[in-house]
Amino acid sequence: MTHQVPPAAGPVGYRERLKTPLWWYPAGAVVGVLLGAEFAFIIPAWLTWLPIVLSALLAMLIVWRLSSATVRVSDDQLIAGDRQLALSRIVQAIDLTPTEVRRVVGRHGDPLAYNFIRSWVGPGVQLILAEPPEAELAERMPEPYWLVSTRHPQQLMATLSSGLTRPTG
Repeated sequence: MTHQVPPAAGPVGYRERLKTPLWWYPAGAVVGVLLGAEFAFIIPAWLTWLPIVLSALLAMLIVWRLSSATVRVSDDQLIAGDRQLALSRIVQAIDLTPTEVRRVVGRHGDPLAYNFIRSWVGPGVQLILAEPPEAELAERMPEPYWLVSTRHPQQLMATLSSGLTRPTG
């Protein structure tokens, strides 16, 4: 669904943490136990529990770290992970289904695009961008669009619509 961006209407705010599914924690623990058990062949029997516990904890820590990705919208910018995008650069927002996200990330996508996607979050939003100022063009090739994972694409697009202004010039 294509959504044209209307003029700004006041302050905006949106925040979403892209958490991993809860079942990933026990699955990570099982993988960690299996990996830790591999050390049972090379260390003394009384010490076998140590690599098992450490690798299970490490696996669950990795799953927890994967859950730390956030998408935020403040008054004048969208923040996806550690990258920021001025809302004034967004020309159009397109709601994408999980299948469309996979298509845009795959061979039908642009290699210059910024992708902030998480495979466990199905849908997303594609943000078509205006050309950046001349100063940015000299530094690097500009992204044609951003692709952002979100469980609530309509809510994110509504927040963006309420805080966007058309680029001038």
